[in-house]
Formats: sequence, structure tokens, C-alpha cells
Amino acid sequence: MTNKNILKILVIMIAVLSLFAVSCRKSGGGGGDPTPVNPTINAGGLLIISTNGATNINSINLSFANANGTLTEVSSEETTLQTLTTDNFIIENGTLKVENFDFKDMPAGKSNAVTLTFKLTPSSATPITKDTETATIYIGKMQTNISVDTFKKSKFDTKDKNGTIKENQDSINGGDITSEPHDNIFFQSSQFAVGTDDTTKFFLTNTQEGKAGNKLSVAEFTTILSNSIYKNTDIQTYNNGGFEITSATNKDAPRIATWTIKFKPSVFYNEHSILLNMSKNDSELDVGGWVD
Repeated sequence: MTNKNILKILVIMIAVLSLFAVSCRKSGGGGGDPTPVNPTINAGGLLIISTNGATNINSINLSFANANGTLTEVSSEETTLQTLTTDNFIIENGTLKVENFDFKDMPAGKSNAVTLTFKLTPSSATPITKDTETATIYIGKMQTNISVDTFKKSKFDTKDKNGTIKENQDSINGGDITSEPHDNIFFQSSQFAVGTDDTTKFFLTNTQEGKAGNKLSVAEFTTILSNSIYKNTDIQTYNNGGFEITSATNKDAPRIATWTIKFKPSVFYNEHSILLNMSKNDSELDVGGWVD
């Protein structure tokens, strides 16, 4: 074989190898470009704003898979949120929160949807299938606390040991309940007071001194207080999602019992508590106590 023929064969072999390499690259083989992956966004939780609409209570999770995201657009159908912009959002350490926005006019006690649009870039050498994505988050403002004036409007339903029922009373008289002994007991709704440092805590003190050996039933008063909350129209305006009420006695101060009220949905409402004191005279050492 002549040198000329050998050269022709080498040229043909090189051409075939080049065509094979191009074919491999087009089919994804041969170590070419990797297959693009789908980028995803995980935005979980509810962003809670304080009752005055000024501060965040929390931040929510925000993370990306296979991509990095830059917030480019914000939109909401809620009228009071339509002026939100990308400048109001902070994204750091896998969390998102808002700043420099007045939420005072946003309706409280409900979830308000906000749509975020992100520009995506690959987080590695692997390409991604799209360069934009949206995520819907929810922003909710907590309800204001119930006022002491609302509790002062409470109406009580009672039943004595003979089964006599009294409804819509402004007071709880010892003679109108089944708990015994109940001497010198008279709780009056107009005497509700609110804590100086905690406006979710309310106090109702017996207007009389009580008496040694008194025993008031926590269960009976739980029913009385529950019914008064259910029928309080101001509270129903504030919250119509229902509530849970639990009680606790204090072995170190048996004259005092505490009822905790948890409104629903709990994320929008602070817990409230009512403390009932069996005597107006704290110097009296024995005025009986609350019993389960």
C-alpha cells in the first residue's frame, strides 16, 4: 500500500470519528452537557404581624433547590397590601420577613395571600429548566386583645342547689350557685380589672371577704365563664372561630383560680386569662379555696 493510500484511509477514519463524537454529544452521551434539572422553591408557614401592624412576630422558611433566587416582583389581591414591593422583603439565612411597611389597615385575623416572583439562576454547573418561578406566601395580623370594658359587659347564668336558674346576671351570688359552703361570695362583672403589665390578663375579685371553709367548684365556674364568653356579643364580633377554656388552681394561693382562654385560630389571637380571687381582703389567711 502506497503512502498516498494510507493517507486517504487516515483522513476517512478521522472524519468518521468526528461524526461519531458529534452524534454522542447530541444524544447526551460521551461526557457532554448535563441534563437540565427542575428548580423548586419551598416557602412555608404564615408570616405573623403584631396587632399594631408595625412589627414581625416571626419569619418564614424560604429555600431553593437547584437554583438561587432573586425577588423581582410582589403582588396581592388584598387592597391594603398592593403597595408592597421587593424592597419590603428581607431574605437571609433561609428565611423571609418584611420591613418598613405599615400593616395597620390590613384586616386582622385572616390569611392574606401574597405572590412573589423570583428570577432563578443555577446553583451549580448543572443547567435548570426555567429562569423564573412564583411562590405564594400568607401574611396575617394578630387581633387586638379583648378590652377590660368587654369583660365588664359579661352576663352570667347560674343555677343553685335547688335547680333554680338565673340568666343574664351582672353578678355571681353565692346563694345562686351549687358550690358549698359559699358564704359572703359576690362577684360582679363591673369589677373586672386588667393587668398593668399584661393586657391579656384579667382579674375579678370577690366584693366581699368570703369566709373560712368556703369551697368553690372550678368546674361550675368554668361553665359559668364559658357561657358568659359565648354570649358576649363584643367577643363574638372579635372572634367567631370558637375557643378553648382550661382552668388551674394554685396550691400556694388556694383563694385564686385561673382560667386560660385560647381563641381559634390561635395564630391570630393572644391567649387571655381570668383570675378569680375568693376574697377582697388579702390579709385574711383563711377564706377557703377552689376545688376541682
